[in-house]
Amino acid sequence: MSASPAPLSAVRVVLPWRVALLVLAAFLWLDTFHLDLFRQAAGDWQGWPRLGALAVLGYGAQLLVPLGLAALLAGPRRAFAALGLDRSPLPALALALACTAVLPLGFMAIAEFAPPERPLLAAMRAALVPGIGEEVLYRAFLFGFLFRFAGWGFLPAALAGAAFFGAAHFSQGHGLGEAAAIFALTAFGALWFAWLYVEWGYDLWVPVAFHVLMNLYWELFAVADNALGPLAATLLRLGVVVLSVAVTVAVARRRGGLAIRGRAWFWRGADRPIRAGRSAVHPPS
Repeated sequence: MSASPAPLSAVRVVLPWRVALLVLAAFLWLDTFHLDLFRQAAGDWQGWPRLGALAVLGYGAQLLVPLGLAALLAGPRRAFAALGLDRSPLPALALALACTAVLPLGFMAIAEFAPPERPLLAAMRAALVPGIGEEVLYRAFLFGFLFRFAGWGFLPAALAGAAFFGAAHFSQGHGLGEAAAIFALTAFGALWFAWLYVEWGYDLWVPVAFHVLMNLYWELFAVADNALGPLAATLLRLGVVVLSVAVTVAVARRRGGLAIRGRAWFWRGADRPIRAGRSAVHPPS
């Protein structure tokens, strides 16, 4: 019987600044060009063929490149754990379903229930595929590798991810003011997703589940044609954030306290490893 791989807590990274440069360079390339091949290949395709091309050609590189770098940093057998994809998604889905239940209930009071003509296809296209793809790229890869392997503090790593995540949604605005509001809203969401990712033991399925469900409810109700929406919708989403934070803090206290505390908010360096479940890693020496 072959020996099981050592836990990620045994991983230490030499010269973390090189890791940071490699991650940032790879992220910028993926964030800039990852949809080009899809656009060239899919052309005028519609329906399921276009969705398949989007998943494989558009978002495929966003999984393969991070997995490759994870294999280099943590070893091939721990690559999925380094991204937070080594656990069942069911507990994360249950958590997200409970915390986001207020959205469909609230949306019914402020918007018309108007599912797309092909609801399953639309849900895959607008919620599932981008929800997984964006969380792998922005949370597990950009934020996660800077925080876990390059020794950055939570806020520097999360703000870097938030800035790029907000910028990716900037074009949804119909004017400068609306675009700025969308940037701020989605950047705040990125900070929230990053915090959930760490506090739930680097389980990427937690932010994925929240991301997918919130996109899905937005798709099923005619709330708005971009990520901003009316004030009531923003307050409902804020309610989801507050509820998720309350649940996370309550669970963390039963397990010994929150993972992010002290100087880990700003810098990790050679500090002790952050307690965050079986996927936790030591900061670099």
